Amino acid sequence: MPIKIASLSDIPRLHLAGRDLQWLVTRETIGAERLSMAIMDCPARSTVRPLHGHRDTEEVLYILEGEGEAWVDGEVARFRAGDAVLFPTNSKHMVRNTGDGPLRTCSIFSPPTSPDSYVLYEGEGW
Repeated sequence: MPIKIASLSDIPRLHLAGRDLQWLVTRETIGAERLSMAIMDCPARSTVRPLHGHRDTEEVLYILEGEGEAWVDGEVARFRAGDAVLFPTNSKHMVRNTGDGPLRTCSIFSPPTSPDSYVLYEGEGW
């Protein structure tokens, strides 16, 4: 079986409130069946909106560049490049970039998800 490779330069950007997402690892891009992965870019001082969750899906957010805060089920914690943040299954969560530069992250989801399946919570969080 040939090795499958997906290149970020070939993945379209999805523009959402407070961030751009590129779904690098999906069934469609690389044939992944048990996880998905997205690269998120947030401008300085931006907030990812709205507060959301992933039904029956766990997410790990790895911070590639920048700094910020994570809001998870009403609690807030700071993070920086090199940190990993866990968003437990069915948790309500959001992120904001507290820095003056870009925030770049890598999110890994298991089982796979997409923005179409997010559970949205308007009027909560920051």
